[in-house]
Amino acid sequence: MIHTRIALAALVAGCSLTAISTAANAQDTANQSANDAVQAHNIPAQPLESALNTFAETTSSDLLYPSELVNGKQSAALNGTFTVSDALQRLLRSTGLVATEVSANVYSLKDPNDASSQNEGNASQVAGVVRNAISGTVLPGAEVEILGTDLRATTDDRGFFYIPAVPITATELRVTYLGQPAEVFPIPANGYQRARLNVSIGETSNNITVFGYASSLQKSLNQQLRAANNSTVISSDLLGSFPAENVPEALRRVSGVAFGRDDATGEGNRITVRGFSSEAINVQLNGLELQGTGFERTIDLSGFLADNISEITIQKSLLPSMESTGSGGLVEIETKSGLDYDGITAQIGVEGETSLDPDFGEEYQINGLFSARLTDSFGVVANVQYRKTDRRNFDADVAGVIPQVLPAGFTSLFRVPASQQFPFDEEFNSRLESGVSYLRRDREEENLTASLNVAWDVSNTTNLRLDLQRIQRNSYAETARSTASFLTAGIDLPIPELGGEVRRRTTLSALRPNLSFNVTDLEARQDTVSLRGSTNLDRWVFNYKAGYQFAKSQSNNANLSALGNRGNNLVDLIDPTTIQINPDDDAALTDRVVGGGVIFQPNGLPILSLSQAGSDFLNDPANYNVTSASRTLTNSPTEAYTLEGSARYLPSLSWLEYVEAGIKWDRSERDANDDVFATTSTGALLSVESYTRIFGRDTGLDAFGTGLVDNQALSDIGAQTFQSPFLTGAAVDAIFNGLPNFLADDPNTPENEERFRFVDRRNLDPILDSGGLVPTETIEDRTAAYFEALINVGKFEFVGGGRYERVFRSGQAINVPSVRPATGPSEPRETFVNAGLVEFTNLAGAQEVFTPSVIINYRPQDNLVARFAYFRSTVNPDLRLIRRPRQVSLDLRPTVNRAIIREANPDLSPTITDNFDFDVAYYFTDTPGLIRAGFFYKNVKNNFTNVFFQDGSDTTVRDEILDSFGDLATTRPDLVAFNDETEFLRNRPENGGGGKIYGIELEAIRQLTFLPGRLSNFTVLGNLTWTQGDFPTLVSGRDDNGDLAQFELNRFLEDQPEWIYNASLSYAEGGFEGRVIYTHQSATASSFQVNGIDTVLPSYDTFDVRLSYSFDVGGTNFSVYLQGDDLLRGSQDIDLRRAFSSEFGGGSSPFFFPDGYQFNGGRTVTGGIRARF
Repeated sequence: MIHTRIALAALVAGCSLTAISTAANAQDTANQSANDAVQAHNIPAQPLESALNTFAETTSSDLLYPSELVNGKQSAALNGTFTVSDALQRLLRSTGLVATEVSANVYSLKDPNDASSQNEGNASQVAGVVRNAISGTVLPGAEVEILGTDLRATTDDRGFFYIPAVPITATELRVTYLGQPAEVFPIPANGYQRARLNVSIGETSNNITVFGYASSLQKSLNQQLRAANNSTVISSDLLGSFPAENVPEALRRVSGVAFGRDDATGEGNRITVRGFSSEAINVQLNGLELQGTGFERTIDLSGFLADNISEITIQKSLLPSMESTGSGGLVEIETKSGLDYDGITAQIGVEGETSLDPDFGEEYQINGLFSARLTDSFGVVANVQYRKTDRRNFDADVAGVIPQVLPAGFTSLFRVPASQQFPFDEEFNSRLESGVSYLRRDREEENLTASLNVAWDVSNTTNLRLDLQRIQRNSYAETARSTASFLTAGIDLPIPELGGEVRRRTTLSALRPNLSFNVTDLEARQDTVSLRGSTNLDRWVFNYKAGYQFAKSQSNNANLSALGNRGNNLVDLIDPTTIQINPDDDAALTDRVVGGGVIFQPNGLPILSLSQAGSDFLNDPANYNVTSASRTLTNSPTEAYTLEGSARYLPSLSWLEYVEAGIKWDRSERDANDDVFATTSTGALLSVESYTRIFGRDTGLDAFGTGLVDNQALSDIGAQTFQSPFLTGAAVDAIFNGLPNFLADDPNTPENEERFRFVDRRNLDPILDSGGLVPTETIEDRTAAYFEALINVGKFEFVGGGRYERVFRSGQAINVPSVRPATGPSEPRETFVNAGLVEFTNLAGAQEVFTPSVIINYRPQDNLVARFAYFRSTVNPDLRLIRRPRQVSLDLRPTVNRAIIREANPDLSPTITDNFDFDVAYYFTDTPGLIRAGFFYKNVKNNFTNVFFQDGSDTTVRDEILDSFGDLATTRPDLVAFNDETEFLRNRPENGGGGKIYGIELEAIRQLTFLPGRLSNFTVLGNLTWTQGDFPTLVSGRDDNGDLAQFELNRFLEDQPEWIYNASLSYAEGGFEGRVIYTHQSATASSFQVNGIDTVLPSYDTFDVRLSYSFDVGGTNFSVYLQGDDLLRGSQDIDLRRAFSSEFGGGSSPFFFPDGYQFNGGRTVTGGIRARF
């Protein structure tokens, strides 16, 4: 009934506003003429509340008033033919109330003689929260304006708005929310109620979708439109509507964002924004900058599961109030708030995922949420997600030699000058494949994400929010590697392809396989505690924040290696139909094998081309001897502390919206149990215990038991007949348990049982023992202050200011001198220990930087905004450059006669980027959507990826060494016996040159409402990002004189794809939603080589589908969904992860050699159900 939906509910509990839409309100302005038409009325005198209900029903009008305004009042009788407005005034005679038409057929009732607010002055604050009337969820990005004035505000992430001084004479406010008509609400006269408004919009209409893609898109676009800077907002349901395993895989659907993939699993674990790598992106969780562990700044986002997130904002242009260390972008992740929900809410969901080929494993996930908004001002929400993964995948890595034939006069590629680019001969634009390494990875992983939020609006002026978050990842992986490869030898021989010219050619000399097995037991944890609040006092707004983080990565790992016997007779071992021979011109006219040892299957998989004898040799366990076994440990905790506060003043000047100043302090302390720059997936860790074979004393695998080798056919990845041996998990315990029996000889046996050396480094003193673990610590202490203001000039907004930051960094490293005197052996470590020269030292330095920011927004109409921005941003230096161990190395032999100091540089300047950003966006008003185009340009200085390490002459090194040696230089002058020929060098990282990044972003989202029938339910989404870079990348090589030198190569920035684009089509009707999406990311450079043999990460594309259906049963909303991922790729289709290529400017002619192949199971299907109570 219409009369039950009118303004009787306009003020609930004295301060809750509800705007009610009738059928008439949904019509266009043409219906205004109906208000001027006369209508017969017959309403007897009665209580005013009842009379207004009848009037609203008979006239299809909307009436707005507080409930206490009509209590106890009696209406006049209304009998006659009148216009609607005239009839309402007659109905209100003798009540003391008047009606004002605020929009077509919408009237606001008030008491013109109400003086309840006069004792508060001529103005008072108006504040409150805007919510969805159906779901109760808050609506950020809504514009609230006071009618009759130029006062307005935009709701923040809490849906909260605050206008400090609103005239008492102002009686209506209007709420504009993109995608639906504006709605008008009365402003209470009472000052207490004006500061506690609870505005609900969209009731009983379909203008706001409660859940799903459309509602999240509507919320996101409203926030983007109202923002002072260029940003992209992804709300929770929008994030969940993208088929994805985790946050990085979902964010790659966003314009300007690429994602990086885990080398082992192929899943997304990091993102890049606008050409900058993950090292240059600032990731924040609930207002706290997340910290990596060890030496890595990159934040591993693979454990961030989407259901725990309220929204993610990618700030592409930075305000002074934002962290300047976001040259690539500032990514702000917010978890859910207890005031986001209405009343008591519970949600639970379960899902399962499997590959269409069950041999590749499966995954399941369960999540639950409970929220309680106990009052309008206090709410609690708890969320838990658990994911269990059991997966198998395969890698195949090609071992090869480029080039197979060297240029004339050279015996190694290392000595070929940079002026000569591969291919050196057009006849040899090729690679010699010398083997294949197959890797079988079995991974069990558990991810747990848990959060607790307490949100409390302490008063109408103060609110607090406490967020507790844990993200935990436990991974156990067994990796078996079978390296089926040939030994190679470089031989000078006549080359038939070159007319018999004698050149150095790489040949295959013997088959020498190797087996290895690695166990990684990894635990990674990220805990955050964030307390935030704000207080509004008259024209002042104070924001404050305190936070603590603890991150830790630790692992316990085991490694085995078994080397195969040498198979020398390649003519018998290689398939005679593929073997390639190059006759030598030596006395024996030896047939050299120059190819044919590796062939490719129809799907592109490389395999060894072996005869039956070769296959038997490769797969015979008796051919393999244990060479080493070791255990490694990692333990890298990080703690961080944050304090931040700001004050914003809202002046009464119409042209100055606000001025703001803030300060921030944060400190991070990173520890590691060893100073080696390696992780379980990068580099080589120092073992805590190791067994190493004594040369010439072989011990076969059979000495440790049976069943330690599994000969597996590789049919799962496309090799139907080829078999390769793999060590099994049982080999780990069997070999480690058996190795102690081979550390000492038993004189009672004819064999020599002493076959291995054992080293336990757990208890070694890092000062006394060179092989000990060296604990290390890195500290960064940052202080920042900023000023920011926003000025309005007509339709222009000018927002800007500056930010000052001072960063103190210190790195603990061990100082270990080494000396080789002019004659005799190297001086033992003990000499320097006794002299006190082997010690832990702290290198410290401080940097200061000022980062200005100016953003101009032009808003010619409410749904159109053009932005121009200039801002300066920074990138923190690589931690490896400020925590590098210090080494004093002297080699005084006459043939060398050199003294070098190698050290870290805590004074290394941050990368400075001057950013220019232009963006134009048009937002559709009828349905959520936009058309956007943007251009960005980044001028980079002090490039952190481009650091000089070259030894440089430094005459101060001599005195520095003498001073550091102290008395030892006096008692042992032979250790510092420098002469006039001694060369003094210093190797200290210094900032390299800069470069440029520029690009274009295009984006369109539109529901096809202009099409007939059900076609209007389709929505298209598309975005494209083109990025180009010009960077003088530094590489080492030989000049034409044969001397080592540094060369600048103008190349792309590493990890920068040139093209990223997404195309999506979705359909929604009733409770059904369906979406298909195609994503493409072009190749990126991984490393550059001076002769043009660059390593690249090939392009990557996916096609995914998601279908869902929501329905209600007994007050509970259920959603079932089915999702298909990576539908373009079958289980035997190659996912190419690495290649050598000329794509990025290297080489004298085009080439492309696939190198790293991966098989992750291809297409997967996910099904799930969720329930909201």
